[in-house]
Amino acid sequence: MKFFNTIPGDGEVAILLYGDVGDGQKVDSGRVVSELMALQAQYGKIDVRINSNGGDVFSGIAIYNALRTSKADITIYVDGVAASIAGIIALCGKPLYMSPYAKLMLHAVSGGTWGNASALRQTASMMETLQGDLARMIAHRCGMEAKEVTARYFDEKDHWISADEAVSMKLADGLYDMGEKPETEPKTAGEVYQYFNNRLQTQPQNQNKDMALLEELKKMPTFKDVNSEAELLMKAQQLENQATKAEALEKANKAYKEKAEAAEAAEVEAIVNKAVSDGKIGKEQVATFKALMKSDRANTESLLKGMKAQKPQMRAAAYIDEHPTGSSFADKSWDELDRCGLLAVLKNSDPGLFAAKYKERFGVDYNN
Repeated sequence: MKFFNTIPGDGEVAILLYGDVGDGQKVDSGRVVSELMALQAQYGKIDVRINSNGGDVFSGIAIYNALRTSKADITIYVDGVAASIAGIIALCGKPLYMSPYAKLMLHAVSGGTWGNASALRQTASMMETLQGDLARMIAHRCGMEAKEVTARYFDEKDHWISADEAVSMKLADGLYDMGEKPETEPKTAGEVYQYFNNRLQTQPQNQNKDMALLEELKKMPTFKDVNSEAELLMKAQQLENQATKAEALEKANKAYKEKAEAAEAAEVEAIVNKAVSDGKIGKEQVATFKALMKSDRANTESLLKGMKAQKPQMRAAAYIDEHPTGSSFADKSWDELDRCGLLAVLKNSDPGLFAAKYKERFGVDYNN
């Protein structure tokens, strides 16, 4: 498995959650979760480093749950900004450390939709449910009640929390030493976010080797327009997403095909059994007519429809009264009625019970 946005070390690895959260974005939940599962089997320690303005709530919750439930030795570091759903990810319950310039931002869930009043109410209800889930996640981390979190942070305003404030509130466990200080200290959230993005890109990491690899990749048609490591990463993520979608579609098509084949087999079974119960064919001919239905269903159905139905044999009198009703058959299965030649009698006397036993036997509704 190839890993993206990771920095391996001696016995440990760092996963970078840098950028927007969402499917196809730099912080893609499918990629992050799958990589986390693979990396925790290879490394004794995993660091997760965050610099993100947030993004899709559902994708963020998937990453939050994966980190929270992981048995690996995980430490979270907020290098720059952890805003909106990225802030929730940071508060997943693992040890959390922030740079002196880092900022958390918490606010209410926002979103939009279009449609009729019912659709709008449904969206609003879903947003309120999500907001309640997020409030409980934050409350679990800092020892507050969920209602208190909702009142304080989900009041339709953005709440920016500095690293020092996060530590005093017990949202973070401490600050980490960055070593060399920047020439110009970033202050606003935008400056902090950009500073750490630039800092990551300007760190020398086998630059000559990486450039040589990039030039080799550009010889391939897929990567001919890639001009930087960031563009290469984005392209690789796009290809990975396309492969994942293709695999999912292939599995879905296989499932649909199997379902259709099962439904067709049930229909054939019902048609052939009906022909037997109507006296059109004998039980010894069932296998033959099923094979004919498989090879040429249209003509075989036409042949069966053209056959003259025969009256049930007199042995049916052993199971029914002279004037039978559907209730006489309620305690018998479809196969028992079939063996006694009573299916046609049941159909004529109690179509509702006939349809119920048909569905019980074949798993589909009876359409006369």
